Amino acid sequence: MSPKYVVHDEPAVRTESQRIAMADLGPFGFPELFEQIWLGRREDGLFVMQCVPFRIYGLNLFDVVGLDADDMLVEVVSKGGHRTLRALFEAGLAPEVFETVTSGIAALARSQGFATEWSGDRHVAISVPEDGDSGPLEEFVREQEEEAGTLYWEWSDARPFEASR
Repeated sequence: MSPKYVVHDEPAVRTESQRIAMADLGPFGFPELFEQIWLGRREDGLFVMQCVPFRIYGLNLFDVVGLDADDMLVEVVSKGGHRTLRALFEAGLAPEVFETVTSGIAALARSQGFATEWSGDRHVAISVPEDGDSGPLEEFVREQEEEAGTLYWEWSDARPFEASR
């Protein structure tokens, strides 16, 4: 089995001196899958997350992280004050339902000033700042999950970060 990669086509933050690294998703139940992460450089040799993680648990936008010599994420050094809400839309939704749900999530995130990133057209990661009001967004995704059965969602801090062994 050859490795596969989850990429961030449009990271939430763009700076001139960014670095791309990888996170092994094996510890989170995705063997042979790696997520590309965009990082900002710091003078102390550490890096700041500049993308909203799609599948990495225990990691968020603006967290400070450490890498190994192979540019693999090995530790979360400190938290940056954000949480990540992730939603995956059910495959095969009727186009009008899909449009209603995706545009509803996008509008709610935008109205609160939350950064969003999409992995394809069915998976969204939303960065919620510490002082952000995620209530309306959580209510909407819960309603879609429970009543319509159109999506699955979670917070990225449902599990702690684990580096590959």
